[in-house]
Amino acid sequence: MAGSPVAGFPMGDAAAKYGRSFSIGLRGALEYRLNFAFSIMSAIAPVVIQTALWTRLYAPGSGDTLFGFTFPQMIAYTVVANLVSRLVRTGFEYELNADIKTGGLDRYLVKPIGYFGFRLCVFLGSKSVPTGLNLVLLAGAAWALHAVLGVPVSVMAACAFVASILVAFVLNFLIFWCVGMAGFWLTEIGFLFEAARIVIITASGGIFPLSVFGPRGQALLGMLPFRFTIQFPTELLCGRIPAGRIPTELGLALLWIAALAGLSRVLWNAGIRRFAAVGS
Repeated sequence: MAGSPVAGFPMGDAAAKYGRSFSIGLRGALEYRLNFAFSIMSAIAPVVIQTALWTRLYAPGSGDTLFGFTFPQMIAYTVVANLVSRLVRTGFEYELNADIKTGGLDRYLVKPIGYFGFRLCVFLGSKSVPTGLNLVLLAGAAWALHAVLGVPVSVMAACAFVASILVAFVLNFLIFWCVGMAGFWLTEIGFLFEAARIVIITASGGIFPLSVFGPRGQALLGMLPFRFTIQFPTELLCGRIPAGRIPTELGLALLWIAALAGLSRVLWNAGIRRFAAVGS
């Protein structure tokens, strides 16, 4: 059994199987290059709208601070948060739902490859090219914000930002994997995905900094995992998190990854039993 071929690779070679899954996502990213271009273009409108809003709220040249941000810091946050939100965006949940509803999940249950690992590797492969280009844009944005607005970006913060993006990828995947599990119990969840995305982006600090919600709201949202997907990486690149706090914050994010991985396993086991019982 271990030597049987699977897509040209031995069954026992897990790295080869999941590497093949990664390549599927990579080929998709290369095939649909316009998707990335339109995604970047779509980030322009929110930045322009939010910049116009903050320009009206801040008195010109006054040095005012709103929600703990000076005007340059708020503009820096707006630009970086919009790029980060597109960097960690998922989308695989629609494919997951389609596999559940059409019964296509059956073929993965009999193959010597885990469906979770398959989807994760395809997701990482699909994000590899856009991630590289997005990181270039973020590096350019960081340089411009430092040169034009005087927002400091240290080498340590930049390195921590890269680590936080890797954490954000996995964390956001697990969040939407758990949301996608609703497909085992609900008939139509397309609208649920979009509603969940809006709520999660808001709770992640992708639209406004969480301080906009006041001390209590910020404290409550700070206890949830969502801020580690957008606000935490954004504040790292904007130099708003002290170096001494970075290891603690990354440790908390890893704990959330472990917790969500456990929850995803529970939901999968319950959902797959229902899938088999209903005969989807």
